[in-house]
Amino acid sequence: MVKRMTSKERIMKMAEEAVAGKEKKAEKKKKTTTRKKKVETIKRYKAVWKVFDTGYKEVACFPYSEKDEANAKAKDLTKKKNNNHFVNEIKVLMKDE
Repeated sequence: MVKRMTSKERIMKMAEEAVAGKEKKAEKKKKTTTRKKKVETIKRYKAVWKVFDTGYKEVACFPYSEKDEANAKAKDLTKKKNNNHFVNEIKVLMKDE
């Protein structure tokens, strides 16, 4: 036959389980290692002028300060090849030095 537990015995058993649970949690905390946080690098972009044909194929690239040269190149290519060329301002990721 199964022996019935008294309330005092039940309370003692619950207290022992609680202590054992706290010990397990303390062991788990000791085992886990702290991870280093990744340092986020700031991505910097620069604006450039790119000359494209009608198929969105890049033909030429110019620094932002040379917009007139980019437009001249687009007009020149349009006349030579009988195909429309246009200039777009594109933001390009800067390379770290």
